[in-house]
Amino acid sequence: MKPAFLPSPRPFQPVFQHLPETNLPYGLNPEQVQQYFQRGFVVLRQVLTDEDIADLRAEAARLVETADISQPNLRIKNPGSSEQEWVWKVDPCCDVSPLISNLCRDRRLTDKLRSLYGGYAPRLFKDKLIIKPPHSHGNGLHQDYNWWQGFPQSLLSVSIPLDSTNRENGCTEMWTGWQRGFLHQAGTLDGQIDRELLKQEEHVYVEMEPGDMAIFHSLTPHAASPNETESPRRVLFLSFNDCRDGEHRTSHYEHYFGYLGRRLSDDERPNYFW
Repeated sequence: MKPAFLPSPRPFQPVFQHLPETNLPYGLNPEQVQQYFQRGFVVLRQVLTDEDIADLRAEAARLVETADISQPNLRIKNPGSSEQEWVWKVDPCCDVSPLISNLCRDRRLTDKLRSLYGGYAPRLFKDKLIIKPPHSHGNGLHQDYNWWQGFPQSLLSVSIPLDSTNRENGCTEMWTGWQRGFLHQAGTLDGQIDRELLKQEEHVYVEMEPGDMAIFHSLTPHAASPNETESPRRVLFLSFNDCRDGEHRTSHYEHYFGYLGRRLSDDERPNYFW
């Protein structure tokens, strides 16, 4: 089944794809770049302002309030989820939110990614708002590249919390060891990584406040526990690849929606995504 909705790709813009380090006022410093490549992730504090976060929180509330969960909807929840009364995520979100779309082009974000791409521009690959409602599930130990096999290995993700993230509400946990490569079984989309494989690696609970930001590679092992609190844990996850690898967002969402659609019965198949 071909999805009824495919996000329209932004036109490829070859001009100003490369900027020298001296032209990156919001770029990472050398220590932060080194930390990213050594550990597979870097955590940055107070990147966005309180006003930015207030606007993003209002936008997240709008997206949840306007979402229809009365029928199957591939954008806002996983097929077969037991949490049918909740909007668990909005994926993708940029095409229904100009505010989040603009954030993906904000130089406070893109300059930092250019620092990791040798001055070259990031190209948006995936964009999702994870609501993680109260008492909702977590995610086992995995690498994002397990679901992105065949796409460029320059893929990385930026996580931007709209609420405080901590151990109680299921903050992201990250492990070092991304240089070991792909740890899943190639050619499959399911399964988790055995934690014994990473017992010698550093394990970090990435606790953040609104306005902070974490950047992690698509091969960085990570997980998250369930949200055990009475409040949602809202985080934006924005994924990018090096522009030298081309535009892959359209292909990703064609594959992603096709995969989700095949998990539904004929009676459940949605004919809309919002």
